[in-house]
Amino acid sequence: MDAGQTVRCNWRQNLAVIWISQFLSMASFSSAYTFMPFYFSSLGVPDEELSMYVALFNVAGNLTFCIFAPIWGMVADVYGRRIMLLRANFGAAVMLPLMALVNSPEWLILLRLGIGALTGTVAAAQTLLISTTPKEHRSFALGTIASALFGGMMAGQFLGGDYVMLFGFHSAFLASGGLLFVSGLLVLLGVRENFERRESMREHLAGIRWRLPRFGLVWYLLILFVFMGLAREFDNPFLPILVREVMHGAPEAVSWSGRISGFCSLAGILSGLLLGYLADRMSLIRVASAVIVIAGVMRIVQSFSSDVIQLLVERSLMVLAAGGIEPLLQSWLAGVTPEREHGSFFGWAACFKSVGWMLGALSGGCTASLLGGVRGVFFGSGIMFLLLVPLMLFTSRRLPPPRFRRAGR
Repeated sequence: MDAGQTVRCNWRQNLAVIWISQFLSMASFSSAYTFMPFYFSSLGVPDEELSMYVALFNVAGNLTFCIFAPIWGMVADVYGRRIMLLRANFGAAVMLPLMALVNSPEWLILLRLGIGALTGTVAAAQTLLISTTPKEHRSFALGTIASALFGGMMAGQFLGGDYVMLFGFHSAFLASGGLLFVSGLLVLLGVRENFERRESMREHLAGIRWRLPRFGLVWYLLILFVFMGLAREFDNPFLPILVREVMHGAPEAVSWSGRISGFCSLAGILSGLLLGYLADRMSLIRVASAVIVIAGVMRIVQSFSSDVIQLLVERSLMVLAAGGIEPLLQSWLAGVTPEREHGSFFGWAACFKSVGWMLGALSGGCTASLLGGVRGVFFGSGIMFLLLVPLMLFTSRRLPPPRFRRAGR
């Protein structure tokens, strides 16, 4: 869009359309990725190497996402945030079905590198929402989108397990690509953005010093994103393996992995809405600290699970507590950074978070291999979550999250 040209924008309409779009996007990704350990097994990976291949798969995507997220964020600041969400959805719609064509685990990991570079619907959607939503409603908007993410995961994981059992992995990858295409169409037709282009990409690049930006105190918050990603991803890729162990290798472990993840996503819907609502009215730090402690304890409890129903309840309670933490951090970041640079800062935040994901997945895979099982991974993840509380309190003393007065107060 040329400078001075704007489009009327209704933030509530954008929120509603992006909610549906992200629901479909996450349903597609979760139906494809949740069962990746079983797909690796179908490609001939032996059980003793499975944890490491799963870790490498997650590290591969996070590595390229880490590299490209700041680049896409910079492009968003020049050309607009809506076009970045379109790029992520349509790019994933093309790339994800290609997983049906691979015939070796190595090719699957290489393809994941390409997907990580081209996609990133969540970061793009959050940046677009931040730029189109009034400050006093941002925590609510981000929490609402978190509910879409978990709702989509619920649909993808809950139905995906049975879909894979009935139609196979290849059909699931193709269906996932179709959902992502529909998600992109919704954004194309239903989302508007008031964006004024102020400079060309050449002018923008001319003003960049090719080094890490001077983040100032925002460094503390970005480091918190790293540790949050590390704690989250330490055990996430290994849930299907724990389910299979709890069920003593029963074939129904594929379906139960989806059901557990589905119930967790339902809990995440409630968590995102509730925490976003509370953070607009209470201290963000108090809300986040309380739920992080609950989530950490519940992760430790999961490491001792001996029954699949028990694991379902424990995992769901954990997500009910922790599901809305990340939107709270995003709202915190939006409140302490310049409006016109939100694309770049959210890109860097996604980069730092993906560093944490890489470290978490790789560390979890190494831990599982060294200990000869996955239970130690879940115990360690709980300890890492608990350590987030002092780190967050330390950060808040140096970079306090802003408080926005709601209209009418």
